[in-house]
Amino acid sequence: MKEFNTSGPNIPKQHYTIKRTDLIEKGINFVEKDRYFTIWAPRQTGKSTFFRQLADELNKQNYKPIFFSVEGFDNYSISDTFDTFCRELRKQQNLDWNIETFKDFEKTISNCINEKLVIIIDEIESLNPKIFGQFLHTIRNLYHTRHDHCLKSVVLVGVSNIVGVVNDNASPFNITNNLNVPYFTTEEVFELFSLHEIETKQKINTDVKTKICQITANQPGLVNGFAKKIVEDNFQKKEINY
Repeated sequence: MKEFNTSGPNIPKQHYTIKRTDLIEKGINFVEKDRYFTIWAPRQTGKSTFFRQLADELNKQNYKPIFFSVEGFDNYSISDTFDTFCRELRKQQNLDWNIETFKDFEKTISNCINEKLVIIIDEIESLNPKIFGQFLHTIRNLYHTRHDHCLKSVVLVGVSNIVGVVNDNASPFNITNNLNVPYFTTEEVFELFSLHEIETKQKINTDVKTKICQITANQPGLVNGFAKKIVEDNFQKKEINY
């Protein structure tokens, strides 16, 4: 039986998961226009779940999205960082690249013209600060020639806004290229609860749902936390009432 998730990205087979269709369409629109963009939002707002859903849709459209986190990479060398990238590339897209330096990366991307690659990097603020500038420089160079190679989009995901670092006249990551991941709408909260009701046949009173929306301001992590708590505490009831 599925449950409300309170830790990490949703696993649809295990967790009640709503599909944020409008937001996915905005992300796809950015990618189709070859935009390199950012996603900034506090923790537990559904960023990781969202970009996994985005990657699933991009796969269906013949893109090759790859996502990975650089959390804890603050002391990683360039070669260590690219080791993770190459490992995830093999696992997610069956592309066997051997990259150890930014020069290798730029050369490999430039020589690849038959794919449509999208790189999504989570926790980007944790990237080793000693290599962050070189990373941006390399991405910027590739951005200006993106119609001639495979790297169609790069998405930087984080919890602290570093637009001041990446935003200048030449940067692909300027403030207009940010995709906001908002809190749930009330309709989305009700949709989330309906998934539980359908699977378990346990009804949750409308007043309960409305009150949770008020208390949590529809923040996804808090909504799931409240839902998990009331369901666990009232598992024997056919209806959870106000």
